[in-house]
Amino acid sequence: MSRISRRTQLVTFGGLALVFVLALLLLRPQLAPLSDAEYIAIAKDTPQGQLYFKNHTAPCSVARVWNVQVNCDYVSTPGTPTEKFRVYIDPRTNAVVDVDVQFNP
Repeated sequence: MSRISRRTQLVTFGGLALVFVLALLLLRPQLAPLSDAEYIAIAKDTPQGQLYFKNHTAPCSVARVWNVQVNCDYVSTPGTPTEKFRVYIDPRTNAVVDVDVQFNP
């Protein structure tokens, strides 16, 4: 059985501690997040959002996980496919990361 030197143990522990500190700094929650209405306004301001809300009045919900997800799904009648409008926003920069749409304009 080989022994691990004290110096190697300290370097390894220091590296792990550095990784955790960096993760806490990068993943900390935002100090002043926007309200749900402000995130919905960002989603409506996208080109796809302007096209979607020209003919739809679906209520939107906001989910905060890693990104902020604005969901505005609409079912016109039972048995028809759901018309989807979803926008993913980076909460640190409030920039639109991705838009997932599936609807008939």
